[in-house]
Amino acid sequence: MLEEKLLIHTRKVEPATLEVEVINDLERFNAIAAEWDELVDRSGFERLFVSHAWLRTWWEAFGGVRELYVLTVRSGQQLIGAAPMMRSNKGLYGVRLKSIESIYNPHTPRFDVIVEKARRHIVYQAIWNHLRRSDCDLVVLAQLPEESPAIPAFERLAQEDSWLSGQWVAARSPYIPLNCTYEELLSTLKGGYRYNLRKRYERLGKLGPIDVEVISEKDRVREATEEGLRIEAAAWKGERGTAIISDPAATEFYTRLAERQADLGQLRLCFLRIGGKRISFSYILCSDRKLYGVKIGYDPEYHTYSPGNMLLNLVLQDACASHLLEYDFLGVDDEWKLDWTKCSRGHRWLFLFRNRFRPRLLHYLKFNVVPTIKPQLGRLCTSLGYRA
Repeated sequence: MLEEKLLIHTRKVEPATLEVEVINDLERFNAIAAEWDELVDRSGFERLFVSHAWLRTWWEAFGGVRELYVLTVRSGQQLIGAAPMMRSNKGLYGVRLKSIESIYNPHTPRFDVIVEKARRHIVYQAIWNHLRRSDCDLVVLAQLPEESPAIPAFERLAQEDSWLSGQWVAARSPYIPLNCTYEELLSTLKGGYRYNLRKRYERLGKLGPIDVEVISEKDRVREATEEGLRIEAAAWKGERGTAIISDPAATEFYTRLAERQADLGQLRLCFLRIGGKRISFSYILCSDRKLYGVKIGYDPEYHTYSPGNMLLNLVLQDACASHLLEYDFLGVDDEWKLDWTKCSRGHRWLFLFRNRFRPRLLHYLKFNVVPTIKPQLGRLCTSLGYRA
């Protein structure tokens, strides 16, 4: 009830001391890097994916024809809120709409609106007041943690202005809680899985000495990233054209990101080696005492030894010894990840449609028609022997 009263109050009177700036120039965005990261730290949000380094690198690689549209909120000279957004003509079911959306693509594990906790409601209000006065017909906040306070706040504000809203639930993302001994971690795994890890390690050891090579120095990043991405493409990802090196923009993103994370002391490019030969790869970032498994890959010649799991096992052993808190798999809940953990995080997308004919029509299609048709189409395809 107190929260609702506060929202009503800020709805009626927008704080005159707050100033919203639109940053659509990368040079200007780079100029506020230090205070941006200070705000992220004060917000208490997960730092890595809304850090200036991540967003800058993403934009340089993937911005393309989109327009940078970063909203910052200041009280006097102090930065107290930010929404890293972009403008585009988003296509939904063949119809283009002017949209303002999160800086996001499939290489973005997580997103959020960055706000000081104590001033959360007035900052959300200031950002929404700007968005509703813009010429956009659609606002999309993509891949927010399901517990993000931005989701209910912006949905409520939009509905108060007669906008239409809808949420899409993304696939869950597994993680392994740590802050324990390696033996305690192993005890959480099924007995058969522990046995397979041990036996495969023993078999692999017969081929030569096993070790883990960790590269974190900037002057070695390009060579190591190139080799790691070659390994990532060696198996099925390369055959299907989904490997990182299949996309020059993605290759540049991960290479440049690795260099910048090396400068910050957060990079760990890990290789499992047998007799000095690199046979599996893990692109790991370490932030806030958590490990993030950004990308993995292995040499298919050694697939019977499960080299990806062998490397992960050794990485986790070191993480436990270093008293780290968590290993985050990122991505979706693939079956092999669930052999390691039953813990996962949910993410949601929030869609806000202006109350006009075309946006109303697209809202109806997306949240009424398509959810009804899709299961029926899936059943039809299954009965005919196809995959929907």
